[in-house]
Amino acid sequence: MPRVTGNYQGEGIQAVLLALGILEFLSQNRSNAGVTELARHFDTSKSRIHRHLQTLMSGGYVIQDEESDRYRVSARLMALGETVGQNFDLASIARPVMEDLRAGLGHGVAVSVPEPDGMRIIAVVRGGSNAEIGVKRGSLMQYHASAQGKLALAYGNASAAREVLTGTLDAVTPSSITDPDVLRQEIDVTKARGWATAGNQTMVGLNALAAPIFDAIGQFAGTISIVDATQFVPDTPSPNQIEQVVAASKRISGELGARLAS
Repeated sequence: MPRVTGNYQGEGIQAVLLALGILEFLSQNRSNAGVTELARHFDTSKSRIHRHLQTLMSGGYVIQDEESDRYRVSARLMALGETVGQNFDLASIARPVMEDLRAGLGHGVAVSVPEPDGMRIIAVVRGGSNAEIGVKRGSLMQYHASAQGKLALAYGNASAAREVLTGTLDAVTPSSITDPDVLRQEIDVTKARGWATAGNQTMVGLNALAAPIFDAIGQFAGTISIVDATQFVPDTPSPNQIEQVVAASKRISGELGARLAS
């Protein structure tokens, strides 16, 4: 693991670097570390190290052993690292499938994963059109206003879906769904048919046809979608578009170890 470097004295950015440095040191250390050891390693005061450790503990990323008073990284930090790794693995696994889907239909293709505030685009393959129409890698699609988000609400974390449905549904565009009852109906339809669209709901003139990706234990892991102008990807997609996108999602799910009904 590359070492986090920087001037650890002072506040602001330096304080963030110190917190990251502490996490890195604890992650690499085979045994728990104490305040004195950390202060010596980072050439700073024990009181400053202690303040950072308390902050990291409050965030759930560090645990203090009650008997020795020494510190170690928590399962939450390990899960975070595993999630990041899975996201990169998903993008890598999905790439050839995305290329095949773009070759078969000609539209831009995107893969996204769920985050607390929406679906994050982690991989994109540009479409074959001279005019670039699609989404950018790193974009965050709101749950209620995107095809990717509707799939997350249908197949993903139930408590997260309840939070979205009981919260404020912003009008991203004039066509975005802002009525919770309408959104519930859309979620039910999405789950029944196994795919979703959201024409003009994320951006006027843009639509996506998305299908869910599942992991080895059958949990919702993300989506694959074709993205293009609404004239090319209508709200009622062609049978060929649906067939190819759903097949692509099943192919990626299979690569992740999911066992799906044929």
